[in-house]
Amino acid sequence: MRARIVAVVGVVAVLGVATAQEVEFQQYASTDGRFKILFPGPVKTDTVDVPAGKGSKDTLKVTIDSVELRGGTTFLVTYVDAPADVAKQEPGPRLDKVRDANKGEKGKVLEEKNLTVGIEKHPARDVLIETPEGHLRNRIVIAGPRLYQVMIRGAKDVVTSKSADRFLDSFEVTK
Repeated sequence: MRARIVAVVGVVAVLGVATAQEVEFQQYASTDGRFKILFPGPVKTDTVDVPAGKGSKDTLKVTIDSVELRGGTTFLVTYVDAPADVAKQEPGPRLDKVRDANKGEKGKVLEEKNLTVGIEKHPARDVLIETPEGHLRNRIVIAGPRLYQVMIRGAKDVVTSKSADRFLDSFEVTK
């Protein structure tokens, strides 16, 4: 009898884990953002005004498309159009600034890799960051003046999972 109970509990646990790990991805296309991606659920869109830089009275409009899952995992894409003087800068320092801003003072970069995205070969960087709040995996993409961040926030096993890979790899800049 005890063996049967253990077997049933084991089967339920395995089925429960399989269901929790299976995420249904849906194609999402942002006309305003000029990108498409596979999101794991219905997308919520917000816009936020952020200061353009130190000493500047100007603001930049950041758009955030996101899906929040149970357990504190969030999949999101943000985009912002840089001012002309910033857009003219080399990609490396721009990518460094974004990485450092995401890392913050108490974060730690665990992995980092430069790459290109799409047939246009947009400069990009993949970064895995550990913060006091958890882990962040970010693909930062520069497409002309536009800066995209394709991110997953959550536990390390989630942000480094095959679902996270699928999300990041599905990102495409469109016209």
